Amino acid sequence: MLGEEKKGPFGIPRYIWVQLFFLALGYAFYSANRLSFAIGLKSISKQLALTVVQVGWLATIFTLGQALIDIPAGYLADRLGRKRMLLLAMFGIGVTTMAVTTATTFYGAAIWRFAFGATEGIWNIVMYSVAGSIFPASRAMINGLMMSFYSIGAYIGPTYYGWTLDVNPGDWKTGLLTMGATTFAFGFVLMKFLRAKDTDASKDIKTMHLSEAIKNIGTNRGVWLGITLSVLNIIPYWGFASMGPYLFATYKGFSNALAGEFFGIIYGIGGLSSVVLGHFADKYGRKPVILLLAALNVTCAYLIFHVISSSNIMLLYLVGGMLGVGLHALYILGYTVGQDAVSTGQIGLATGLIGACMYFTSFLSGPGTGYLTKQFGHLIALDVIVIGFQTAIIILALVMNETQKKISSDTSAIAVTK
Repeated sequence: MLGEEKKGPFGIPRYIWVQLFFLALGYAFYSANRLSFAIGLKSISKQLALTVVQVGWLATIFTLGQALIDIPAGYLADRLGRKRMLLLAMFGIGVTTMAVTTATTFYGAAIWRFAFGATEGIWNIVMYSVAGSIFPASRAMINGLMMSFYSIGAYIGPTYYGWTLDVNPGDWKTGLLTMGATTFAFGFVLMKFLRAKDTDASKDIKTMHLSEAIKNIGTNRGVWLGITLSVLNIIPYWGFASMGPYLFATYKGFSNALAGEFFGIIYGIGGLSSVVLGHFADKYGRKPVILLLAALNVTCAYLIFHVISSSNIMLLYLVGGMLGVGLHALYILGYTVGQDAVSTGQIGLATGLIGACMYFTSFLSGPGTGYLTKQFGHLIALDVIVIGFQTAIIILALVMNETQKKISSDTSAIAVTK
């Protein structure tokens, strides 16, 4: 029973913390690979002779791979075993990161980036399924913990990759090869230290036919609220993450190293507070935290795009970090809101549906930003993609109902109650 287990912080058993640590560390490797590619787009576009719209497609085509895999990943992970799927994902992320360096055309690079998205999509959905079900009383906080480690990788990866590009101008392959090989090697660490009896504790969905499970999830209004929030946030998240480095290097004169550092702060350090904000969402409710974060994002984006000079680096770093705080915390709250609405046995599929809808939409954010830039200029493009959609989240937060359910911490550890 839970009372017999040694407890750590927040009353969560220590053995659960161990599993969460390795999940979170894997997420750091995931994000280092995921967010580095955009830093090299300027060099890649020159070598492969890409148009600005092709750059946009290449920047986000991996999200199409993720979107297509998310629902199958959520369902199969609960049926076949979450540990197996996590290992498949980590090895796949490493291989596809290395493989994209073999591309000599736009189409070759796009195929490998699509494959990368499929493998990282498995990791993302399965990891959040484990995190969201292993201790529901602290669901938002644990999801935030995952995002905090994501942020570590999101800072280290782009910063390292930007440095390699400046040390060896035009060589966009070496950094990706190094990160891919390191990620592949980390898969063996997970093989040893992840425990299937913890990650695979919830198997209720095995008793439910796929069509019945999809019907139950697909008609759940709470899940669709989570989807709406996630979609509205993922468009500015990936529209800026994927095209921002290219636009800032092209129109603001950022060097590769500076772009890597700046976007590493936004998508790295900026997400470190997600565990704290997740705790606040568990304590005070999802709605007020969502409203506050969306308002913060609108303010910071406006300052970055229209007020702060590119020469005022330290202020850009500060405000960029605050923008990262809001974008990352809203990302994990989208999953959390959807998970609030379902039973433990359906969390994998619900998380997969949210992820699929989110990444199908984000797939269009890169080429959409590229198209708007071509037609109206980069500032209008960024205003529409970032400020416009974050404003829509403010409206959503004002009209939504609170989704948080108070759960006794003594009955919420899935690995113990099953």
